[in-house]
Amino acid sequence: MTEADWREFRLHVGMPHLLPGRLAEEPILKQLGAFQWQAVAALAGQPENAVVSEAGERLHLSMISVELGLPAGRGWEEFDEGADLCFRQRTGVYGHKLVEGLFLFDKEPIPDGELAAAQGRDDLASGRRPWAYVTHGFITRTSGTWAKLETPRAFLDRPVPELPRMPAGIAEHQSVERSGVIEGFADWPVATELAADAQPATFDYDVSPETDFNAVGVVYCARLPAIMTGAERRLLRERLQVPLSEPLVACLATTHRRVYYFANASRETCLRLRVAARFRVPAAAAPARVRTLGSFLFRTDVHRASDGVLMASSLVERALRVLGQSKPLLTEAERWLARMQVRG
Repeated sequence: MTEADWREFRLHVGMPHLLPGRLAEEPILKQLGAFQWQAVAALAGQPENAVVSEAGERLHLSMISVELGLPAGRGWEEFDEGADLCFRQRTGVYGHKLVEGLFLFDKEPIPDGELAAAQGRDDLASGRRPWAYVTHGFITRTSGTWAKLETPRAFLDRPVPELPRMPAGIAEHQSVERSGVIEGFADWPVATELAADAQPATFDYDVSPETDFNAVGVVYCARLPAIMTGAERRLLRERLQVPLSEPLVACLATTHRRVYYFANASRETCLRLRVAARFRVPAAAAPARVRTLGSFLFRTDVHRASDGVLMASSLVERALRVLGQSKPLLTEAERWLARMQVRG
């Protein structure tokens, strides 16, 4: 594939895309899914609502895995209201049923010449721009929570950018589903497991159809990371021997997330989340406008509460980033570090 295979999408950042002081993760994940669907529909030569299976049933894209990364030294606070984001996206298709999307994005145009080096996920992760790696499969609107993959009829008649091997996210998905182990992510040999009432901690989440369901009538895959974040917040606020305040927890920002989706829920009223956490002390750094005071690594699994079926598993690294002028929060963080005895 060449630079010509990369599409360009634009997003004007407004209030729906923001948390206080920074770009929010959930709307970006939703936007990545929408951009991927637009790219796939373009390959099919049809609008999204006209892509059908070999049997003529309308198809939808279902997320299989998502990875979102932020390079070292970059922060989501760079992307504030009014920013115009440039997304470059490349689509590959495997076996006519599976889709891999590579994304680079930034608040400045991304030139074609820079894309030649981005041939896979590892290239994205080693670059200097925010990136995402997303895999999808085609499914019908058939009711139920276990999706059967389908082939778009248009892909049988049109040339598509075929991948020579199964996408990494798909192969890993199968491995994680069997073993539960998410490999190749953060390696934290000196990280401290946080002292909690129990590891993993368990929390229930009441499903809200108005905000949690998608157009197919199941829990929206791009919603689950935000639901996971809520459980992570509760662990830090409610289950630690030395809990963090709500304002300090609000300073956590995702630097790297990897999530795999296994099943869904259409009539479920409650999800059960199991969360474990570790903490890594910050590296020495000069004073800055935004200070990084350490990083948390969360492993979160989401199950249907009714039958215990695993819906999704995620590892996420979230940095504790506090404005240098926020003296009360800086003081709390220093006091927390001392009481947790995680220094050295």
